[in-house]
Amino acid sequence: MWNISKEAKEKFLKCHLLPIHESDNDWETILREANENGEDLITLLKESLEEVKEELLKILPSRFIPYVENGTLNQPSLPKTVREDYLQWIREAAKEFEQVLDAAFNHTKQAVTFLSPAVQSVFAESLHDSTIERIEREGDSIHLYINTEGGFSTKSYIHLLIQNVITEETDVPIQVGQWFIYYELQKTVNGFVFRVLFDCPDAEWTIAMKEMDAEYYYRPLAFARLRDEGKIEETSLAEYVAQLNPSYRYWFISPNVTCAIKSFSENIILENGKIEFAQNEFIVTVGNEQFTYELDKYHPIKFIYTDIYEDPYAHFYEPVPIDEIEAAAISDNLELQVRAWNTMYTQPAELADIINRILWEIEITEENEMMLSVYTRHFYKEGILTEGIIEKYHALID
Repeated sequence: MWNISKEAKEKFLKCHLLPIHESDNDWETILREANENGEDLITLLKESLEEVKEELLKILPSRFIPYVENGTLNQPSLPKTVREDYLQWIREAAKEFEQVLDAAFNHTKQAVTFLSPAVQSVFAESLHDSTIERIEREGDSIHLYINTEGGFSTKSYIHLLIQNVITEETDVPIQVGQWFIYYELQKTVNGFVFRVLFDCPDAEWTIAMKEMDAEYYYRPLAFARLRDEGKIEETSLAEYVAQLNPSYRYWFISPNVTCAIKSFSENIILENGKIEFAQNEFIVTVGNEQFTYELDKYHPIKFIYTDIYEDPYAHFYEPVPIDEIEAAAISDNLELQVRAWNTMYTQPAELADIINRILWEIEITEENEMMLSVYTRHFYKEGILTEGIIEKYHALID
């Protein structure tokens, strides 16, 4: 029995069709800002409700229907008791979907123990927001090449090898460019089943197989530095190669080919192919296949990967001295600020008094709300927050 499904995802999304402000203070703030900006907020809210009204009427509990019909469900005039009831209904829907995702995660965690260490390493991190870069079908096997750089994995590029396919079902054929949203892997008597919910276009893909294996690659440390500095396009191939670690192995991975790199000279020397550079393009030849890439669209250094991971943000985890944490946590120096919060995250019990003082002083804003949600939930689970802090951050913790 599957946990994730398009139906479960759509139910969750529909319960969030009409977000509303949670407190009187929120309403006062948004009304004041709208007035200062000359916006007719009441009319805008009416239009927002009208856009989703038809769908809302299909899913809302009957007790909320009158407030949809009279147009007040997302207005400041909505009775406070109704507002709190509606917000609680949304929170319960979110909690229900979180339980679905937790169950899918646990199934996946159990299933991968029967697979190779490489597959276990891939699924130890999230594939959410990764994209399909290439699909190749070979007999009863499928090669799925995944670009994870829009997601949450330290691995930059993953090759999933799905072997001995038994069945494959999808309402929309999987294709290059689709995004991984949610997924679940299960162990069966005959092997494994893998389900993925994709976006762009929306699809549910379920595949049964006897075996799965994986390979994965990382961006060189030099690439991450140049990317963060916005200097990739202006860096020549020769300048880039000079920054690579000569003791590492490297691969040339494009949307069409994966080749080990034999060496770097003036250009890239492939083990089982060749690259020829022209004025405005470069041509990659592997076997009988040839692929042309325009230089103004594809910089060759973007195709260079290694199998060694180097954390480009390791310096953010250098601890801040205890007597400097409070000042660092609210400083304008972003690196120092991140180091301070990471220090508190790893030492919550030891730094409980400092953590509570900082959280009491900080003002919750749209810019820091997500960050504070992550940290306060962690500190809450560690049991180090005072009652006053729990009350202040209850909306982020629940």
